Amino acid sequence: MEHKNHDQEFVINFGKVMAGLGAIFAICIIAASLLGGADVRDDAAALAQVDARTAPPGMVVTDPAMLVKVSNTAKREPLSGDQVVAQVCAACHQAGVLQAPKIGDKADWQARLGQGYDTLVKHSVEGIRQMPAKGGDPDLTEDEIGAAVKVMIEKSGITL
Repeated sequence: MEHKNHDQEFVINFGKVMAGLGAIFAICIIAASLLGGADVRDDAAALAQVDARTAPPGMVVTDPAMLVKVSNTAKREPLSGDQVVAQVCAACHQAGVLQAPKIGDKADWQARLGQGYDTLVKHSVEGIRQMPAKGGDPDLTEDEIGAAVKVMIEKSGITL
């Protein structure tokens, strides 16, 4: 009866697999060096693209003086009142979440308008009660907030 050493057989087979993988790896390295590619180390435009793609999404600012320097300088087109309502305001004002005046509830909006349209916009910008400042979107401008407030009021059947 023949007795095989299973450990020795495993080591031999493992060595063959590793040699095969090593050969494939070497072929890939040789092929990559032959095919080559653009060397972007000296291409300023390519380096700028790499920097833009690998830039961190944000940063932590601990010095209040730096806030002006790191504020979002990217300009965007202003949003319409309808866009702001759809993207931000409707989340609470459509269903009346946390006693937010519902879009379409004329009596609720008239009660709020009793303090004046400008005050209503000011509260929307600064935040009031459970409503965060600018509805939770700090990138919105006061004009965009004002337009959104006007849209919600008008959709509630009130003409300004």
